[in-house]
Amino acid sequence: MAASSDSPIAVQGLQDAVYGSIRSSILSGSLPPGSRLNQGSLAARFGVSRVPVREAMSRLQAEGLVVLRPRRGFTVSYLTVDEIIEVFELRMVVEEHATAVATWRRTQADIGAVAEILAKMEGLDRTDPGLLGNWADHNREFHARLIASAGRSKLSEVALQLGDMVEPYIRLRSTRSAGIDLGNNEHRAIFEAFASGDADKAGRMARLHCDSVLKRLLKETASSGSEKTGQFAK
Repeated sequence: MAASSDSPIAVQGLQDAVYGSIRSSILSGSLPPGSRLNQGSLAARFGVSRVPVREAMSRLQAEGLVVLRPRRGFTVSYLTVDEIIEVFELRMVVEEHATAVATWRRTQADIGAVAEILAKMEGLDRTDPGLLGNWADHNREFHARLIASAGRSKLSEVALQLGDMVEPYIRLRSTRSAGIDLGNNEHRAIFEAFASGDADKAGRMARLHCDSVLKRLLKETASSGSEKTGQFAK
């Protein structure tokens, strides 16, 4: 991934690539919550100096995805169960509002784009070993595109940031494909209200969906026994 030029554009592109790769690894769970992020090792992995890695850490810290620990350096953010619940409570409020606004302001192009993502989710091959990861990717895309229909950049930013805070935990705990059917049904209910222009119902369905995801996540955590420590195990 070494840069072929020292121009500002090339340097920025390199920094974005390193940032994007680390961020994707965090959201996918490849770098689990609590993982230590050694800047030297990451620089060697990408074949770059420490500068783009340091820039990536700063950006990820601003997003709440990594934290700087005294004498430990950067680690992937690690939330307690209570903190996870708090994030979901915020998501319920934000996504209810965002989805309602999106429904008020959506265009036919927005409806078509969201419908296309939903169709991909519902049409995934259930025998594919990568089913859960692929579904999770489309799930994030579905919510991001739907909320983008609101045309409110700050609202979208807040909603996505809250979602990203808990995305690694959802992926790490979503070990069964049975939840996909329920998720698809909930997404379909949100979409139908969105497409028909029923903003109140769409917002309500979005809130109920967030609550449902939280309950499934807590159930998975309880079955693993990690709720006894008050934390989500790595």
